Amino acid sequence: MILYVKNRRRALSSVVSGGILLSAVAIMGTMLVAWSSSTFAVEQNELNESYSTGVNKLNEYVIFENVWFGNIPSKFLNVTLTNVGNVGLNVTKITLEESGTKSEFLITDGGILPNNDYSIKINHSWKSNESIKLVATTDRGKIYQTFAMGP
Repeated sequence: MILYVKNRRRALSSVVSGGILLSAVAIMGTMLVAWSSSTFAVEQNELNESYSTGVNKLNEYVIFENVWFGNIPSKFLNVTLTNVGNVGLNVTKITLEESGTKSEFLITDGGILPNNDYSIKINHSWKSNESIKLVATTDRGKIYQTFAMGP
């Protein structure tokens, strides 16, 4: 009878250890599924953001509508940009290149809705009959350029 009780304890021990092992595997599997699901959601969000940024970058388009030179009270340029694209954009910088010198003007209020324009007065001592390269940069990194000749 002692052998029978001893075998009975072994059987109970095998069932308990098997249950613990199955519970541990189930918990680890649940944790793995939750982790992969959250990782997939983060990756999907980053992919969607990257895609929408790329599409918006393709749909943004600015033209230099007008560049005119003034000299009262001091010399300046007035630059008008028009958004002919499908999405709104922000012009963040206008660079002037003239005679090997480069001047950068940071813009904080350069938001342009589609089919609207933006004008800025830039104090710059331009020279008559000399070409100036104007470069506009948007917050998405697109660069637009034109050339203007001083009067």
